Formats: sequence, C-alpha cells, structure tokens
Amino acid sequence: MNEIGILLEAHANRGKRLTVRKVSIDRNEPNEGDPAPPQDYVSVEGDSGSLKFLGELLIAFAEGDFGCALDLHPQGAGSAHFTSASDIGIELHKTPCDFG
Repeated sequence: MNEIGILLEAHANRGKRLTVRKVSIDRNEPNEGDPAPPQDYVSVEGDSGSLKFLGELLIAFAEGDFGCALDLHPQGAGSAHFTSASDIGIELHKTPCDFG
C-alpha cells in the first residue's frame, strides 16, 4: 500500500471526520447601493486531527508520484472521511498532467 493509502486508512479508522460544504456569504451592507454578488467558499471543518489529516494528505499528494488526481466524496469513494453534513467533495489535481 502506498503512503496515501496508508494515510487514508489510518484516518478512516480513527472515526474523525471532516465537514466540507459550499457556502455563499453576502457581504453587502444595508443601503450600500449596487449590491455585489455573494462570495462562494469551500468550508472545511474538523477537529485538529482531521485538519492535520487533510494537511498530511495534501503534502503526501504533492510530494508523491501517485498520478495527477485524487478525489474523495461524501457520497462516494472516500466517504469515511466526511460527516453527514458534508455536501461537496475534495478533488486534488497536480499539474502538469499527462492527460491535459
């Protein structure tokens, strides 16, 4: 098993989960004039262990030779890493990519 596989398995077995959601924030002040569109963000929440897992995953993916893409989704592959409140997955893509 490669380093990313070991990391994913260890995190899944700890029972700690990330909550990943898309959020839109309206930063307009009342009576401000022409409104700006809401700003979209990806919100990532978790305890220190889950956030450390995400950091270690990013580093392992960046430094490793595991291909150019890795994705985890709360309703698919990688669901063990997400809480039920998650509504969006995580896709990592390293460039340059052999597939364009």
